[in-house]
Amino acid sequence: MKPSKTNSARTFRRILLSLSAALLLAATGCSSSSSTVKTDPVTAAEGGTASQDAIEKFTEAVEVYEKRGDAGLDDAISKLEDAVDVDPAFGKAWFNLGVLYEKKGEKGEAVKAYTKASEASVKLGDSFVNLGMLALDDGKPDEARRYFDRALEAESYNAAAHNNLSVFYRQDRDFPAAVRHARLSLAGDASNIEAYSNLARIYYRRGNFDVAKLVILNALKMPDGPNNPDLHNILGLVEIERNDVTEGIRQFEKAVELAPKHVPALLNLGAVVLNVRDYPRALELFERVLALEPDSITAEISIAVAKRGMGDLAAADKIYQEILTKDPENAVVQFNLGVLEHEHKAQQAMIGADREPPKPAEEQTASAQMRASAEQIEWNVANIKSAVEHYQASIEHYRSFLAYDKSGNEARRAEANKRIGQVSELIGATREQIPSLESTAEELRQQAEEFAREEAAAAQEAEQEAPDADAEEAPVEANAGGDGA
Repeated sequence: MKPSKTNSARTFRRILLSLSAALLLAATGCSSSSSTVKTDPVTAAEGGTASQDAIEKFTEAVEVYEKRGDAGLDDAISKLEDAVDVDPAFGKAWFNLGVLYEKKGEKGEAVKAYTKASEASVKLGDSFVNLGMLALDDGKPDEARRYFDRALEAESYNAAAHNNLSVFYRQDRDFPAAVRHARLSLAGDASNIEAYSNLARIYYRRGNFDVAKLVILNALKMPDGPNNPDLHNILGLVEIERNDVTEGIRQFEKAVELAPKHVPALLNLGAVVLNVRDYPRALELFERVLALEPDSITAEISIAVAKRGMGDLAAADKIYQEILTKDPENAVVQFNLGVLEHEHKAQQAMIGADREPPKPAEEQTASAQMRASAEQIEWNVANIKSAVEHYQASIEHYRSFLAYDKSGNEARRAEANKRIGQVSELIGATREQIPSLESTAEELRQQAEEFAREEAAAAQEAEQEAPDADAEEAPVEANAGGDGA
């Protein structure tokens, strides 16, 4: 099991700046104490206002949030609502109102605020970025992508929009476009850690591992770089591909140390320790993932693989079957069931691990020994037939994998076809043994019967020749020689 190359959503970026920094940017242009003053089109388009009253409410919101943090959310929201009441075209006030609604968990209100911001300030790309992130949270990637495109139409050098589009192009495997947008993101914000992480992932996916590592090392020099778990996670993947497993594990562990709930790093660390057969530790890591993401089929499958490695085939099988009840066409589960039947259940059946072996002969007679030998061979034949059934089941699972797989992973599909060929040969070679073994067992039973008859006849003859133990002994004459005259 290789480390995960998925879960790239962590490299998407939403605009969640500290409130004070974001808000203070809004107080631009000339101002007036009149609440009815018209803001010039350029300032309005960029999100600013010329209303002194609106700016004062805006500043009060900043002060509340700086002093009280999230405890002052409601008060800060109230101040910003006052600001947009004074100037409904105050785009940055609407934008930051959306940020605070998001922090409060009121996504519906956040959408309304971001929409108002985008309508009031046509050059404020950040509003479209966060609308896109909310769409992404709702499982609407196509809608999110359209929002990111609109963000660039509004603000051509919006760093977050370029980064997020780069992620989409990376997922499309359009690597040139992905690199271009990642570099444009860095051009707009040279300290954008998410853009560095995304660019490193692009080079990693392209197989340019040395370049990917160089990008990460540059990012780690940034003030926030060393404490960014995503950078350490992607560096771990790069080191694994560069065959430095020890360093890869160290980087995954660093990511988990920085962010104990970092699911991709937990999955990757679990996959590596699973590959080195540290099944108990792998199980613990995957169970942590499942606790964080109860619907994670990846974690469930990984737990089953760990249990399989620990010899608990029944537990592994149970997990796979439970997944299939929810997702009958899960290709990964089908492949793993094939492995379970092929490499484990068949081998267990071959040695009769789940069947009582025949008892040894109770007597030392030739017939008893031959009968015991026949029973042993028949037990072995039953084991072989059971193993063949498991081999046949494994082929069906591998074929189901090929039918259901939509990943485009040609290497895995080639592996499944290779396994089908190997198992088919095993079935043929194994079945060839059965007739001769059955014939040998039958001959032993026949010989045992012949020996049993001979043993019975010999016993009867010996009984007839033996003296009668009940016959009277002849009297012995005392003093036969006499004692003379």
